[in-house]
Amino acid sequence: MVGRPRKFDMEHVLNLAMETFWAKGYEATSMADLMAATGLHKGSIYQAFGSKHELFIAALRRYLEIMRQEKNETLSRANSPLEGIRLVAHNMLDRMDGHSSCPKGCMVVNTIVELAPHDPEVEKILNEHTGLMQSSLIDAVTQGQMAGQINTSKPPEAIAMLMMTFMTGLAAVVKSSVTKEQAHQLLDMQLESIT
Repeated sequence: MVGRPRKFDMEHVLNLAMETFWAKGYEATSMADLMAATGLHKGSIYQAFGSKHELFIAALRRYLEIMRQEKNETLSRANSPLEGIRLVAHNMLDRMDGHSSCPKGCMVVNTIVELAPHDPEVEKILNEHTGLMQSSLIDAVTQGQMAGQINTSKPPEAIAMLMMTFMTGLAAVVKSSVTKEQAHQLLDMQLESIT
């Protein structure tokens, strides 16, 4: 016997689940939260995704896909490599704060802290994502150095690692001790240090 066909937009459901996991974290998100966010019954969620963990993995992949797509589009539209790096970094910072009264931080950093240490599948996905982001940033830094916009005293790999480490730290503190405006100022100072 064939089950009833799905009557919902999978991408839309993933976006809703992503927002829920991003705001609350994996452990604190209940099936009731996911049902309320997506408008689906528990059975429909399990039928479509298999489990809460599998839904989280799909939502995390969706978040990472959106991040990389936005980064690629921003870099390709920028007037210069340095402007591209600046726009990508500031856009990522804007993405970390969904609500001024309740910053969500970066879903990647949140997941690194909450799940990556004891979830090999999540760790693998995040490591792959970090590698892709770092490779893209190295390319942009290299282009910026060739254009005379970025200091050449350090190798592009080191500058890219410095920027990613800085952004990870910023993602952590923007949830509590640093306002969004202060975070943007700190980011500008960091960017000035590489030119």
